[in-house]
Formats: sequence, structure tokens, C-alpha cells
Amino acid sequence: MKRARTPVVALALLAVLAPGSLRAQVCAGFPSLRDTRFRVAASAASYTYATALGVSLTAGRKVFGTLGAGVTHDGELHASTYDLSLEGGADIAFGPERRVFLCPVAALSVSLGPHDFLLQPEDYRYVSGTLGLGLAAVAVRGHRLTVLPAGGLRAVRLRATRTYTSPEETIGWTESDTYLLFTLGVGLVFNEVLTIRPGVTVPFDFVPPGAPYPFAVPFGREEREVSLGISVGINFGRRTRSPPQDPARLQ
Repeated sequence: MKRARTPVVALALLAVLAPGSLRAQVCAGFPSLRDTRFRVAASAASYTYATALGVSLTAGRKVFGTLGAGVTHDGELHASTYDLSLEGGADIAFGPERRVFLCPVAALSVSLGPHDFLLQPEDYRYVSGTLGLGLAAVAVRGHRLTVLPAGGLRAVRLRATRTYTSPEETIGWTESDTYLLFTLGVGLVFNEVLTIRPGVTVPFDFVPPGAPYPFAVPFGREEREVSLGISVGINFGRRTRSPPQDPARLQ
């Protein structure tokens, strides 16, 4: 976790000090929020034993913040978690045409449930903090279609709490673990408004070498599983452009 934190902090400082403008959300496979104020998005992902559905609202310009909510459901076990997340980051452009981006990102998420798991009076809660880096490029740029391939690697610190409640007492257990999450996707942006972004995620390093199997694994996920997902987003709320300057004042 310490190794992941150092470059993320350095890039976050660079994002603050960089003289050029930043393009928020490019590394997530979505278009810039430079000309619009907000984005709403819906997403779905298929895991080996579960399905995740979510919605989110993103705002920003030079940096962005995303508030998300969703549910992860395991149909075989008839169990679900209810998920809340908050994410922030920025896209730092490089190159003569500013078509390549590096992106620091930080996130905090809470998952409540499952409750009464396997017909037992047990409740679960998952809290995770994330630091990561993304890389993206503008492969095709046009008014009608823009193509944004993007990927990234995140370090996730997960804390899982299990609570058992009986008429006599309430007992709680807490375990923690750190794992890595690889993301890869491509954003297809139509008319700078509608985005369709298919992608994959792969978690790994749930079990460090020589360690016993940890309790703290994210609900519904398996080690090294390749999970397919898709997100659909819409930008809205056009920004008011600044009025042109008087040419006489520029002389």
C-alpha cells in the first residue's frame, strides 16, 4: 500500500500545480467535463457468482468527484449488499496534442450486507479505501464519435466486519486485507454527450503468499476472475461560455 501511495500523491500534487488545463474523467473512459457540468451513468457487471448494478453522478472540471450507489446480488445464495461510493481524481494531459493522460484517483466505499446470511442472524459490512493510477489516450477524436481506451491499477484496503446477534449477546469479528484491481475499458462517445463504455476488471492478490485464506474478500468476487461490465453515461448542464474579450483591451 505504501508503494502505491507515493506515486499517487506525487501525481495528485502535479495535478494541482500543472499549468495546463486538466480533462476530468478521460481515464475512466468518459469524455471531459470541460463543457458540461454533470454526468449521470448506469452500470452493470457480471461476476462469477454475483451481478452488480449501479448508478452514479459525476461533477467537476479540472478535477472530478463521483457519488455512486448500487446493489450486488448473489442469486445462488439469495444474498445482496447495498453499496455506496465516493471517488475523486484528475486527468493530467501529456504530449504535443495532449491526447495521452495519467490519472491519480482515490475512492472510499461502504457495502452493507448481506443480512441474515445463510439463514443465520449474521450481518456484514465492508469498508474499503482505494488509491490508484490510470492511463488513457484519445485514439479517435471527432464531433460525432470519440474513442477513449483506458486502463488502470488500484490498490484497495478492505475491512470486513461480521456481526452475530443472539438473544443473549452480540459478537463481532473484523478482518482486513489489501488487494489489487486491474481495470481496462474503452469509451465510445457520441456527439460529446452519450458514452457507452464496455470494460473488464480483474482483482488479484487476495491471498498473500504463505498467508491463510483471509476473511476480508469483497462480496461476490473471486481471485483473478475476469469480470465483464458496461456503463452508459450522459453529460448534461452546458457551461456558460465566457464572453469574447474586447480586442482593444488586448492591444
